[in-house]
Amino acid sequence: MLLPGAEKYLNKNSHDLWKEQLANDRLILGEIDAAIAYFNSPEGADGIVEYTIDTGQDRQTVKRTDISNLMSWRSKLIAEIAQLERSLGMNGCAARRIVPGF
Repeated sequence: MLLPGAEKYLNKNSHDLWKEQLANDRLILGEIDAAIAYFNSPEGADGIVEYTIDTGQDRQTVKRTDISNLMSWRSKLIAEIAQLERSLGMNGCAARRIVPGF
């Protein structure tokens, strides 16, 4: 028995799921960078305290006081993106699994 909505993943392999996750992470990272840049821009410094991050799936409003959380989220996303790129063999590297043959 599948969870509701899981049928869209039935015919996908791990590689395709990782590529989709990588694309989603890059999209979210771009939105987080935009929010951080906005809060540090002259317009954001004029008292505007909220910014809406739109990931395409949902919207989240963040406040200027959330900058430390945004920076933490950004660091985690960068690490996950790097791991996914390594796993997918991008940038000339790939994760390998070596199994002894004995």
